[in-house]
Amino acid sequence: MIRLYLIRHGETDWNKERRFQGWTDLALNDNGISQAVALGERFKNTKIDEIYSSPLNRAMKTAEGISKAIGKEIILNEKFKEINFGEWEGLTASEISKKYGKDFDDFMLKPEGGTFPGEISFDAVTERVKEGLDSILKDKDNMNIVIVSHGGIVRLIIKYLMGFSGEWYNKTWIDNTAISVVEIREKGNLLRLLNDCAHIETGIF
Repeated sequence: MIRLYLIRHGETDWNKERRFQGWTDLALNDNGISQAVALGERFKNTKIDEIYSSPLNRAMKTAEGISKAIGKEIILNEKFKEINFGEWEGLTASEISKKYGKDFDDFMLKPEGGTFPGEISFDAVTERVKEGLDSILKDKDNMNIVIVSHGGIVRLIIKYLMGFSGEWYNKTWIDNTAISVVEIREKGNLLRLLNDCAHIETGIF
C-alpha cells in the first residue's frame, strides 16, 4: 500500500483576489507563509518517505514547511504544476466572462468537457498528471508520499485515482494547504481524507 498525501499550496495574493493563477509563478503572501509553517508542524510526527512538489514558487515554499519539519529533501516534478490557463491567468472569473463570454461560461459550468487557453482540456492535463504519478509510484510499496501541488491538480489526481466522473471537479473544493489522502491498494484505491484544514483557520466553522 502507498499512502499519498495530496496538498495544495498556501495562500497567494491572487488567491485572495480570486484570480486564475495557472503557471504564473507567484509567491506566498504572509498568510500563506504562516499556513506553510502550520502545515509543517502538522507533519512533525508523521512518517514520510518522500516529498514531491510542483516547481512553482508557491508550491515549493509550502513544501519547505514540511521539509524543514521532518528533515526530508524536496523532489521537484514538472508534471505537478497547476493547470495552464494561458491568457486567462491574472484575471478574475467575472473579467474573463466579460472578455470571452459563452466560451468561458460554458467551461465554468462543465469544465471536464470544455476547452480553455493553455493546455486546452482536462484530458490533456490528466495525461500529464498520470505521467507524474507513474514516475513516482513505479516499483514502490509501503511508503508514505507527499505531493504538494495546486487546487486544480489535486482535484484531478483524486478524480483519476478514484475513477470519479467528470462532475467531480465542480463538486468539491480544495483549500490552501488542505490535506487529502488517497491510499493506493491492490484491491482498489481508497480516499481516506479530503480537504483537511485542521492546522489552519478557514472560517468555515
